[in-house]
Amino acid sequence: MHFQILDYQGTSEEDSEITLLLTRVFVEEGFTDKSDAETMFTPTGVRRRGDIILAKSIAGKLLGMIIFVPSTSPARQIADIDEAEIHLLAVHPEARGQGVASRLILLCEQRAISYGYSKMVLSTQQTMKQAHQVYKSQGYRRNSARDWSNTGTNKVFNVYEKALGNQSKDTL
Repeated sequence: MHFQILDYQGTSEEDSEITLLLTRVFVEEGFTDKSDAETMFTPTGVRRRGDIILAKSIAGKLLGMIIFVPSTSPARQIADIDEAEIHLLAVHPEARGQGVASRLILLCEQRAISYGYSKMVLSTQQTMKQAHQVYKSQGYRRNSARDWSNTGTNKVFNVYEKALGNQSKDTL
């Protein structure tokens, strides 16, 4: 599958596609309650988190997305000052297994390196087993000492991290 990686442009079409993708992946697959999604996945709520990066088919269909969250963002959940964070990695079920998630993660890592961060961190729900495998395949390691829970939803989040020191910016 051929696809392109693009920075979010802020169009209403992109906002609609992102909301649909996040709902499809997180709500329909049972990871997020619909009522929570209605506030979390609004265009404004998503944009506030950080830099949105999109994967689109050559024809322009949204296949996946990820958010690069700098440690200075009020949306950060676990990142220390020398760490960047990944939020809301989502790949449409039809596009899974095609390298979309790997490319999105790699782009976030390269962005983090260019900004001077030494580590990338992320939180994932305990039930997201497929996502855990993707992160492990990209060199992320679980750090259970950093796991946390959301008291509002009673969900426990596993933390994965990856040191970024030895990567080249030319690997895309």
